[in-house]
Amino acid sequence: MPQKLIITKQIDPVIYDLDLPIHPPYDARDAFDAIPMQLLPFADGLTVGWKVSPMQFVDGLGRDLKLDCPSIVITGGQNLGDTPVVLYVVAAFYDKENRLLSCQTSEHIVQPWESYDIPGLWSRFPFPITEIARASVGITSYGWEESRPEETQILSKKKPKPETKYEWKRDGGVVGSYSFQKWNPGAGDLLLATEPLSKENRVRIRLERRKSEGLSYLALVQSQSPKHSVKTHDHLIQYAIYTEEGRLCHGGSCMGMGNHGDLVSLVPILPELLESPSLYLELVVWEGPSGTL
Repeated sequence: MPQKLIITKQIDPVIYDLDLPIHPPYDARDAFDAIPMQLLPFADGLTVGWKVSPMQFVDGLGRDLKLDCPSIVITGGQNLGDTPVVLYVVAAFYDKENRLLSCQTSEHIVQPWESYDIPGLWSRFPFPITEIARASVGITSYGWEESRPEETQILSKKKPKPETKYEWKRDGGVVGSYSFQKWNPGAGDLLLATEPLSKENRVRIRLERRKSEGLSYLALVQSQSPKHSVKTHDHLIQYAIYTEEGRLCHGGSCMGMGNHGDLVSLVPILPELLESPSLYLELVVWEGPSGTL
């Protein structure tokens, strides 16, 4: 975290991890308003919850596609100190088999007297919300005038899942390449490169270390070589990164819709995470006929 952006009385980060069951309603409209899950000890009235937002996208054929996308929200309370508070939050949703459904990371600065908020913790979600069984939220923060570390450093006791790789099939011709693997980022800028992970578009991905204006990012770069000159299939990539102890620490997604070229996902990351000698990577590459994702 670049210190030039933060003048704070607290140097060390405060870490808070949540792992909570979710019982989604059968009708997504019942979750359009945020559903509170737990109070946070950082400030009075500060709550973490989840909600569903109806969103409109475009599929690979250029048609409008409406999806109900779950997201994590942090609301309530104000920054009553005289210095900014920085929130780095990663949030993921899982199914009953403990498989990744979606993940996103957001970094936000809350100025003095502003209300706490963390935008952007959602991603494209072309699945029924009834599949969601659990949410994991990792919060790393800087800038509290009173850090209360004994109260806020609640670490996840979950162990990493066993390494695995298999094909995950859904209705409508949607197929996912699912994997959970140990991962050593290394010291270079290229952190990971895969073989083709889908059959129709032959999607390959690279994870790269990038910097811009003093900030660190993890770039997910995708490339493809479709079997046909006109693409008939779309794809969606979801990934999550865990520490050696199994704590969720980063994640994101990247879409590949139609003939729009190869897209890049840039997600902020704490630079010290990529200095870890050993991490775990959970990766799902979905592919399906245009209009299904």
